[in-house]
Formats: sequence, structure tokens, C-alpha cells
Amino acid sequence: MNNPYDHITVGIITLPYSIILKGWVMPDGSIISNPIAAQNAAERLNSASRTFH
Repeated sequence: MNNPYDHITVGIITLPYSIILKGWVMPDGSIISNPIAAQNAAERLNSASRTFH
């Protein structure tokens, strides 16, 4: 991330930042406002997606 409100990308997973909701949007629609928690969630999703390929 270059800016504190950039999208978080890990592997094939990208969590977009919503200015309106003030957080990163998960695939299930939930919002994570903590950037470190969002990074960890993206890493978990990316590692989980590898098991399906």
C-alpha cells in the first residue's frame, strides 16, 4: 500500500477500500476497518483459494 486507503491485494485476492463505509470490503460483504486485519484476511483468503486449484 502506498496510501492508507489503497485496495489490498494478496495473490489473486483484492479487497477494495470503500470510502463511504470506511473499510475494506470482504467478498461476503462484511467490512474490515483495521488495515492489518484486512491484510491478514486477504492472506487467509488467498491461501484458501490455492487449495481449490
